[in-house]
Amino acid sequence: MRGILFTEYLDFAASLTSEADIEKILFDLSDKINGSYTSVGNYSFKEFAHIHVALSEHLKRDPNDIAERFGKVLLHRFAELFPQYFEGVTSGLEFLDQVGSHIHVEVKKLYPDARPPEIILTEEKDGKYQLTYRSQRPLAAVARGLTSACLAYFKNAHKIISETSHQTHDGNHTIFEIQIPV
Repeated sequence: MRGILFTEYLDFAASLTSEADIEKILFDLSDKINGSYTSVGNYSFKEFAHIHVALSEHLKRDPNDIAERFGKVLLHRFAELFPQYFEGVTSGLEFLDQVGSHIHVEVKKLYPDARPPEIILTEEKDGKYQLTYRSQRPLAAVARGLTSACLAYFKNAHKIISETSHQTHDGNHTIFEIQIPV
């Protein structure tokens, strides 16, 4: 997992509690994690999961709620850090379409060992869309947050109206149904 996700997550986590609490969480996990992260490093998803579960327990909050909130914050951070991907884009649907076909391709060029999730946006009928998210990591809640924040960022009226997830032999597969609420 790319280090930028770790560093952004730790900053996000500190905003929910405190730097001191995050340091204690990391210290308590020192037998399971590296504990020192840079935005350009590459780390095991297991470390991320240990930190996320420990933060959820510390805050006494549902891990999926925290993950979704992180996704929402992360979209805005990506807009600040990588404005070139947002320039000229007129809608959240257009941006979501570019994530898999352009942005993740660029990530793989920069980091050949990267394994970004597969994101496919398909237009159905009557203004409905289906966003397919496939990943080796169980981060559908982060994807939900990123998707919701993306639609809001570009002021789309579309919303996620349903979600279907299941495990496959090669990871997690989630389908988000997106449409303008009736």
